[in-house]
Parts: sequence; structure tokens; C-alpha cells
Amino acid sequence: MLRKRLILFIRYYLYWLLFFVLQKPVFMVWQRRLMEEVSVADYFRVMGHALPLDLSVAGYVMLVMGLILVVSCWVPQRATRIATDVLTAIMLFAGLWVMLGDNGTFSAWGYHWDKSVFVFLRSPVEALASAPTWVWIAGGAGFAVLFGLWWKVYRLWVWQGAEKPVEKASIRERGIGTGVLLLLTGALILPIRGSVTVSTMNTGRVYFSDNQMLNIAAINPLFNIVESLGENTFDVAKYTYMSSDEAARLVDELFEKDAHHSSDSFETDTLPHYVLRTKRPHIVLFILESFSQNAWEAMPCLRSLSKEGIWFSHTYAGSYRTDRGVVEVMSGFPGQPTSSLMTVPYKSERLPNIGKSLKAAGYDLHFYYGGDEDFTNMRSYLISGGFDKRVSDRDFPLSDRMSKWGVPDHILLPMAQKEIAARYEQDTLTHLDVILTLSSHEPFEVPMHRQEHPYLNSIAYTDSCIGAFADSMRLSAEWDNTLLAFVADHGYPYPEDLPVTNPERYRIVSLWAGGAVAFPQEVTMLCSQADIVPTLLSQMELPTSDYVFAKNLLGTQRTPFAFFAFNDGFGLLTERDTVVIDAKADKTVVSSSTSEERNTERTARAMVQRIMETIDNMNLQ
Repeated sequence: MLRKRLILFIRYYLYWLLFFVLQKPVFMVWQRRLMEEVSVADYFRVMGHALPLDLSVAGYVMLVMGLILVVSCWVPQRATRIATDVLTAIMLFAGLWVMLGDNGTFSAWGYHWDKSVFVFLRSPVEALASAPTWVWIAGGAGFAVLFGLWWKVYRLWVWQGAEKPVEKASIRERGIGTGVLLLLTGALILPIRGSVTVSTMNTGRVYFSDNQMLNIAAINPLFNIVESLGENTFDVAKYTYMSSDEAARLVDELFEKDAHHSSDSFETDTLPHYVLRTKRPHIVLFILESFSQNAWEAMPCLRSLSKEGIWFSHTYAGSYRTDRGVVEVMSGFPGQPTSSLMTVPYKSERLPNIGKSLKAAGYDLHFYYGGDEDFTNMRSYLISGGFDKRVSDRDFPLSDRMSKWGVPDHILLPMAQKEIAARYEQDTLTHLDVILTLSSHEPFEVPMHRQEHPYLNSIAYTDSCIGAFADSMRLSAEWDNTLLAFVADHGYPYPEDLPVTNPERYRIVSLWAGGAVAFPQEVTMLCSQADIVPTLLSQMELPTSDYVFAKNLLGTQRTPFAFFAFNDGFGLLTERDTVVIDAKADKTVVSSSTSEERNTERTARAMVQRIMETIDNMNLQ
């Protein structure tokens, strides 16, 4: 009896270890566009270095299996078989679902699934909208085939039905079997923890290469999710690299807060005092889904508008998802490596906001979005920002919700334009209208075909909608008093081989246009999307002191830099240096710094530390 159970124990462990090990070459083949100069030997190196995590996850599964085998010493064989089948079915379902889903989203997200995936699954329609229907159909078919194959291996090799029925075993045999299996199950703590010291298993354990993609490939996606569940999303200690005073000093130097001029002053040598015709324009702020600067050639309408407006040609997004990008644009607050302030209302309500700033100046606020405003807690963020007048997918008939994400841009923008123009004519209020587009989000299904590449085609489609919007607004009597401000929420990996550590992935479109712009101008200074709102408020001579992590691009304090964050990492760009740091491995993965005096790496760490310290202090009063 004991011998058969020991064989079953070993086979079951090896079964799951093989399942996780083979995920690594699958990932590397699937993400081959992101893999640079990978040899056959690298496939084996990844599988070898990945073993600690794979042994750990397989060990967790075996904890349950070990207990089943302990109980099996005292119950009929049929009950053991049923329990083992249920465990295997559940784990196969979870393992294959995570493997396929993780691979399917990695090229766009740039990171393995973590606990943030559960935020998106609260709105399953939006989560499914990240890929075309055929992808999900193919994924479902692939899931069924793989599930069948692995189930067959389980039935034919792991469980052969040859163990001795418990009814034929003596009490002594059962007792010995129980003791041995309990000891064996307890010993699983070694592969699970990975050591007998105070150090426990973590994803950083599998990092081994200067090629970051090889390190990422070695991570077990199931372990990554479980590990992230135990993380403090706003863990200050994880991003503490120096004393708070030292971090504050370095960040203050970056923002030139010790300069002789105030943060709201203006520079008159390269740009005049004002670039707007009025201090109180009607403002239409477009937050453009995934409008990467790398797709600039697919935007003829915005290119045309940039020639008659203010084009901020070297603007970088601070993060990689819409919920982060909206906060950075509207609140001037940088992105963070492992958190989204929008999803935590009691913290996001403490942020400054363009809505709050302009409402205090007498502005009427409206927000337009064709999708679900409850996705990632957007509604609470908007309400706390003063936007009590909002339009979302629920305000349109079902027939207009033509895309997977909701109402496409060619329906949303004309509706918004008509409302805006009507308000200009009907009342004497000044208005802020924020329009968040969505059609250039994956899966890029739009009712137009101008570009072969689906991403570029969706960009061209939304760009055409913007052109029609601007042309219609020119007919308004208030055109000369209207500012159209355009800024992307985040970039996109186009070309497709741009990894998350490449700053070009974060370079985005940003420009001002409209009759309120006094004259055309290109601002070539390196900057962040967080700088746009403080720059606008400065032009309106409104306070910007609450926007502590942003600068006035048209003022005297204009140190060129851009900070960005990705999943468990961050980067800092200056005129001379570029550094990108993997926070999980605490390692600089990109560095062009040649001057120790500039110490850009230390400044980047100081920046993320100050951001996390600020978030930590956002407690309820």
C-alpha cells in the first residue's frame, strides 16, 4: 500500500513540475518578437533557472495531494480517486487559463499577470475586449485541446489504478503509511520556501541574465499572481532607497524648487508671456487612448492641428494603462510601479485635479466616455474631481454600443461636439469638457480601413473623428475662445518589439490647438504628461502649488526630464541620461549615464521613493 502511494506522490509532483517547466518555451516562442538574440541554449537556461519557482508552485499543489494521500490510507480507493480528479481538474483549469491569458496580454501589457488582473475581471466585458473575438475562440479551442492532452497524461501515467485497496491493508500498514506520507508532505516546505533560512521564495530568485526578457520568461505566472496578492500595493519600504530628507532634496533639485523664481512664473526668452489669447478659454481636453508618438504618421488631422497650435513634441507618459494615465494627466501625479491610485478612492480623492482647480475658478465641468465609467473605479475619481456631469456607455442606446469597449469614437465625439457647441450658445459659463476616447484600444476593431496594421488603422480612425470634431467646432461662435488640448493616456508597443524598459514605448502625442491659441509653436523640451495641466493653469494664472510632481513647461523652471513607471520598475529620462531600473531585482537594466556628478540613477530612485511616501501619507482625515 505505501509503495504505491509513494509512487503516486512522486509521479504527481513530476506531472505538475513538467506542466510548469514546459510553459517556459511556450512563452518564449509566443513572445519571440520581444526576444532578442535568443539561442537554443537560452531555452534550456530559462527552464533551468526557472526550476525554483516551478518546484515551489508544484509543492503547493502537492500539499493538497499529500493530505489526500494521507486520508487515502483510511478511506476506500474510489473516494481517493474522485478527490484527486477534482484537484487535477481545478489546477489544470487555473494553470491553462493563466498560461494562455498571460501570454495573450503580455505583448500589450509588458508584464506577467498579477493581482491587477482581478480588477479587470470585475468588468469581464471590458477585460474580454482586449482581444478580437477570433483570439478568444482560438484560445478557447486551444484551452480545450491542452486540457484534454494533459488530462490524458494524468490518467494514463500518474494514476494507473493499481494501488492496493485500503480494505486489504492492516491497521499497522495504514499507520505506517499515514506517518510516512505526513512526513513527506511536511517536507514540501523546502521546495515551497526555497531555503531553510529566513529568506523565502520570490520571483527575483529566478533572475539570471542581463537580457531582461529571459528573466521574465523564467517567472512562473501562477506564482507571480499569488506573490502579488501578498504585496502591499503602496509599500513604501519596498521603494525606500535613502533617507526621506535625501530623497526630498534630490527631487527638489529636479524640479528646481530652490530657484529664484516661483513655480508659476513665466519665461520670455524662447516663449512669450502668454501663448493663449485669453486667460479663461473654453477647454476641451482629449485624453487619447494609446496615441503613441511612434504612430504620428497615422494622424494627419492631429499633424495638421499641431502646425497651427502648440505641439509638445517630446512628451512621455508616466505609466502604461488608462487608469494610471488619466490620473497623471488630470491630477499631474506620476505613475507608480505596482499601484493604481484610481482604484483606491480614499486616496485618489486626496489628489489635485484639473476639475477641482477649474471648478474653483467658475468652470462648468463635463466628462465624456463611451465605455463603462465603473471600470477601475473611474466614477469615484471623477466625482471627487468635481465631474458630476458625466456621459458614459449607459447614456447611449444598445445599438450604439458597437465595439467591445462600448460606444465607438465616431458616435461619441459628434454627440459631445453638439452638446458643447449648444452650451456655448445657450449660457455664459466657461466650460471644461474632458473626452476620453476608446476606439484605439485593443482589439482595434474600427469601422474604417486605411492602414494595414490594425493598431495604426485604429489610430487613423480616431484621428479622423478628431478632425471632424475640430472642423465642426470651427463653426462655433466661441471658436476663438476655445482650446483643444490633446494628450495620450499612455503609449503602445509599436513597433511590436518595444519592451517595457524602452523609453520610446512611453513617448506620446501632446498638443494644444483651437482658436484660443495665439500662434503656432513647437515645444521640444523633454517633459511628462503630468506637466500639461500645471502648464495650462499657469497660463490662466491659477494656482499650481498642489501639483507637486509636475512643472510649468512655459515657465522659468524647466529642467527637461520625464519619469515613467511600469510593472515593478521605473525610469528617468534627462537631456543627457536615460536610466531604467527593475525594482523587483533592484537592478539597473538600462543606463546611458556617463557622469557620476549627475547621478541620474539615484535621482530616479529618489523620485519613486517620494511618490510612494506621498501616497502613504494620503490618509483619511
